[in-house]
Amino acid sequence: MPQRNNAIHYLLLITAIAFWGLSFVFTKELLNNILPIQLIFCRMVIAATLLSLICVIHFRQRLRDIPLKDWLNLLALSFFEPFLYFLFETYSLSYADPTVVSVIVSTIPLFTVFLSLFYFKERLNFLNISGVFVSVIGIVIMLLPEWSNADFQWRGILLAFGAVMASVGYSFFIRKLADKYNPVFIVSFQNTVGIVLFLPLFLYELTGEGAAVTFLSALASPDVMFNVLMLAVLCSSLAFVFYVIALRRMGLARANTFTNLIPVVTAIAAFFIVHEHFSFHKIIGTIVVIAGVFFVQKKPTRQLLNENRDGTKK
Repeated sequence: MPQRNNAIHYLLLITAIAFWGLSFVFTKELLNNILPIQLIFCRMVIAATLLSLICVIHFRQRLRDIPLKDWLNLLALSFFEPFLYFLFETYSLSYADPTVVSVIVSTIPLFTVFLSLFYFKERLNFLNISGVFVSVIGIVIMLLPEWSNADFQWRGILLAFGAVMASVGYSFFIRKLADKYNPVFIVSFQNTVGIVLFLPLFLYELTGEGAAVTFLSALASPDVMFNVLMLAVLCSSLAFVFYVIALRRMGLARANTFTNLIPVVTAIAAFFIVHEHFSFHKIIGTIVVIAGVFFVQKKPTRQLLNENRDGTKK
């Protein structure tokens, strides 16, 4: 039974990573028609509406039973991501090349592994920790040619590291809440708070002459609306729910390291969908990233025996 449960959680996590990897393909097309904040806001409105309906119908989370401390944790979680993370990541791309931002963002598991070890006391061996570094090296290899010609601007680099710190903050609070509340409720809450936080920026973008008409005209396009729905349902809803479910079983460090597979999924999707070249260095980098993620998942034989014994007792 434990092995079967592990397989299900790995499947959910890989599905979440696949959705997030595909999001870059959808986003690239959409940014030709609508502005980044408008896109983020639309994603959250659709995702929050969908997940809130599911909560009301199936879960009916008793809001009055949630203690004040957890309300504060939920608000902090939502402030770090989606609000701060999306802001830092979006604006870092205005000052630095996507290659630089991608490599910096790939260091998120490096920070979360120390959070896992020293705060949450997760059991990780030397191979697990080494695997996190290996996965980052794999991403650097994938982006090496672009990296050599990249534009390094300190403002962009600082904003990208702001996104990293925001993600680590989100990881801290999601780890504290994941075992206490239904993942659908958590993701519904974070999207709802995200709507409130992004609303002033969204309205500001619509104040320009003809901005509102341009935005509504773009949404009226079936292709644009389809891509927005895909981002909202797959990436802002299901992917986050699947990630939280997997994190509850696997722990923060092991689950978070899988996020370094996102550039791999994006590269493969770009090859098949927009026929982007999948070069030799990307193949080597992909292999290294996968190897690193595998190392992080490797558990000591004694720990596996204990887990199987616990599962047998249950």
